[in-house]
Amino acid sequence: MLNNNTVTHPIVTRAAAMPTPQHISLNKIKKSKEGMELEVDFIAELTGDGLVKTGVVQPNVPGFGAFEVLCDEGSSIGGTDTAPAPLSYLAAGIGFCLLTHVHGLAQSRKLNISSIKLEQKMKFQSRIPGMTAEEGSDMLGVSKGVETVIIIESQEDPSLIASLVEASEKACMALQTVVNAVPASTTIINNGQKL
Repeated sequence: MLNNNTVTHPIVTRAAAMPTPQHISLNKIKKSKEGMELEVDFIAELTGDGLVKTGVVQPNVPGFGAFEVLCDEGSSIGGTDTAPAPLSYLAAGIGFCLLTHVHGLAQSRKLNISSIKLEQKMKFQSRIPGMTAEEGSDMLGVSKGVETVIIIESQEDPSLIASLVEASEKACMALQTVVNAVPASTTIINNGQKL
């Protein structure tokens, strides 16, 4: 797949379908009076040597396809820098999701907007012994925040634009995942046995 830091196929390609998982279930979308209960399923693995990973991702929403994505790390931490790093996908996902909500809500409110752009910075702190910290220290990864600038060109009243962005931030599931504590669980399967 990789040859001298060159990817032999695109970083993102359309997959025929989501592979059948071994340990999670692929559920259909559910609607309730609280809203849609949607899921995004992801199956990934390390591919050979180094830190290159491949994965297939798909929301359980009708009309959303499955995509195979490559992921790598920078050469400074042992990767080959052939594809975006995991945190790059996280940042891009939040930015793209927020832009979707700003655009969709602007249309539903019939606001006259000529352009919408976003600039975003995610901040992290990493403590990995031998990489980003001294040997013998504990491993730790910390999110230090998200700074977002929404640049809108419009003749609308500024209060309408401010309201649009505020409502869009509340609706953006990707942004809400990082600004609010969310439940998380990890199951370990070692040699076919659940630990």
